[in-house]
Amino acid sequence: MDLLFEYGQEKVNKKLDDIKSSCSLTLNRDETSIYYDGKFHFEYTRYGEKRSITYSYFFSVNIKTGDIHCVYSLLPSDNKTKPMLVYRTLKKDKKNNFELLRDTIDDGMIYGEKKSGFWGVKYQKAIDKIYLIIEEILRPNFKSDFYKNKPHLEKYVESPLYDFLVDYHLDVKGIKAHDKIYNDIQFDYPLRKWLVRNDNKFLPAVLDSYGIKSKYLIAELGRIKTPIYIKTINYFCKLFGDNYLDYIKQIKWPIHCYTLPFNKKTHTLKNEAEKKCMVSLLNNWEKNYIRSETALFSINRLLSTRDFLEERGFNLKYKSKTAADFEYTVDIWSSMKSHMNKGYKQMYSLPDEFIKLIEEDIVIDGQVFKPKFLLSEDDFRVEGHIMKNCMNTQFAQGLLYFYVSLRNNKKRINLQYRKGVLSQMYGKANTPVDPMYLPAVDILSTRFEKEPNLQAKRIKYDLIKKN
Repeated sequence: MDLLFEYGQEKVNKKLDDIKSSCSLTLNRDETSIYYDGKFHFEYTRYGEKRSITYSYFFSVNIKTGDIHCVYSLLPSDNKTKPMLVYRTLKKDKKNNFELLRDTIDDGMIYGEKKSGFWGVKYQKAIDKIYLIIEEILRPNFKSDFYKNKPHLEKYVESPLYDFLVDYHLDVKGIKAHDKIYNDIQFDYPLRKWLVRNDNKFLPAVLDSYGIKSKYLIAELGRIKTPIYIKTINYFCKLFGDNYLDYIKQIKWPIHCYTLPFNKKTHTLKNEAEKKCMVSLLNNWEKNYIRSETALFSINRLLSTRDFLEERGFNLKYKSKTAADFEYTVDIWSSMKSHMNKGYKQMYSLPDEFIKLIEEDIVIDGQVFKPKFLLSEDDFRVEGHIMKNCMNTQFAQGLLYFYVSLRNNKKRINLQYRKGVLSQMYGKANTPVDPMYLPAVDILSTRFEKEPNLQAKRIKYDLIKKN
């Protein structure tokens, strides 16, 4: 094996007890391949003790086949006196995995496991030299004039070296690329049989491997400029079954495909009614406010919960058309799942006489106000859905506060009491309370004042007998 290039560097931080950082880069080749090896060693202190960690990055490029092999390893120091609380040994070893190749080039070359500029100008010149050596060896082997003449240093998507190696791999393999190939190849790589069936065209081959190849998707993916994950498109297509195109065309699906699925599971809705509801949900997902979860994550979680419950004998229908209805369905099904897992539900127990006192109707000038104690998990969940507030999360506070729903015809407000004193009250969606409720609230507060030291007990009910 011939050594083509090597570079080493050490930095000492005198302000931090002479903490050292070092790197070692080597580039070798033999008759078949080019080999890059980068090691980055860092010292640090933890709980008053000096420790160290080593990051190792390796990739090889087969000059003849275009295959790329990457290995990443993380090796923390062996500290026998105290357990390693931050890092653990890790190793990744993959062939033609372009996500790992991108990480290797970014973290294991360009940045050297630090922020830009940490290693200085000499390090950057070494990285530039490595690229030029690799380019000098591989560029003459390009079959395509387009790739051979492409100015990778000036025109690239991810980084010059990453784009160059992807192009080399595709060229040697005879794979026909598309505009977003540098992103898509990191997360999807079709088997040879799919490439053969699709005239070696990468995008049609990937779609075909998922069973969702169509002229519509190929055209749309060619038109859309922002990164789109094909795995995510597949999940949404699978939701709608064999006639997925009829429904996908009704949805602005690209806005939901900017994150990857967190697992490989797919789901299919049961019937046309469920599919129509899902179309409505997706088109209204963030209509009123930005949500904390993506539609992909939330729908996957909900339908996985349904699978769990139906395996245990439930028959559940999906009917949610709006984000609010969807959240309510999530809460209800999650509660059912929790019930099955734990074998019981929970509620707060209070003396019947006190509950009767609080829930007695309040009549003022012909208006009837009906107080309702919130005691069970289901009570809080339903109230939160109706009132469009966070009441569904307040069950855990029931040992500290009493919660009441005060209703007048179809309207209602929520009240919170602690030790017989009113803490707060809100209308729907946490809006101010209509003044018409205030006389009734005063009467209700006098009822609570009669038992300022009363405390609820959390009890289990609806127990499931396990064989």
